[in-house]
Amino acid sequence: MKKLLSVTLLFISHFIFSQQISGTIISDSASVNQVLVININSQEKTYSDSEGQFLINAKVGDELRFIKLGYERKIINLKNDNELLINLIKLAIAIEEVEVKKKLSGNLSKDSKLFDENRKKVTLNNDLKVYFKAPSSTEVLKAKPGEFIQPVATGFGFGAIDNKWTVTDLVEWIRENLKDEYFISMGLEFPEINSFLFYSLRTFNTKNILKYGFCDDQDVGNLKLHFEEKLKDFKK
Repeated sequence: MKKLLSVTLLFISHFIFSQQISGTIISDSASVNQVLVININSQEKTYSDSEGQFLINAKVGDELRFIKLGYERKIINLKNDNELLINLIKLAIAIEEVEVKKKLSGNLSKDSKLFDENRKKVTLNNDLKVYFKAPSSTEVLKAKPGEFIQPVATGFGFGAIDNKWTVTDLVEWIRENLKDEYFISMGLEFPEINSFLFYSLRTFNTKNILKYGFCDDQDVGNLKLHFEEKLKDFKK
């Protein structure tokens, strides 16, 4: 009987103090979909729909965060249970200035040389990429006369590594797909992004991601939550 009473009181308490908060997310008067909404207190998350609307369990005093690539991150503390109207601000994306060093003269024979020059540069860059990725030859690695050689230990080896990705591969994938603007919107400086990612991934279960070399939508959502949790520790 006491156990049943405790469960009933717990249910009533939860019903009274936690409820669903609804809202709409806009930017420049237009609705914004696929915004990640996180209740930091309960770690519950949801996304805004095609109309920019969302619904999440929360109570007065909870902290809600709104995150979307290309927009400034929004943080609010619930003061009441009224419907929310969240206005996100777009990030200004700097476009690199293109410097025109040589102009076309109109002379076909002269202008064609400019295109040949550009093709040579592209070819050289591609050759360099291949060069740096290719393993060094044994002749290059061979020690010179009088040069110290680290002895090769005989004993057990670590075995073959079957993972399709390394942590570095995962970091590159995250930066390419989430974009640096996402991390800047979290409050990170550009030079801090790589350090933050390697720091955060130390405590994230990357086993399957590295093994198969693949991140699905659920992995991305979990990564974003993990980044939010680790940001405070990283900034300490």
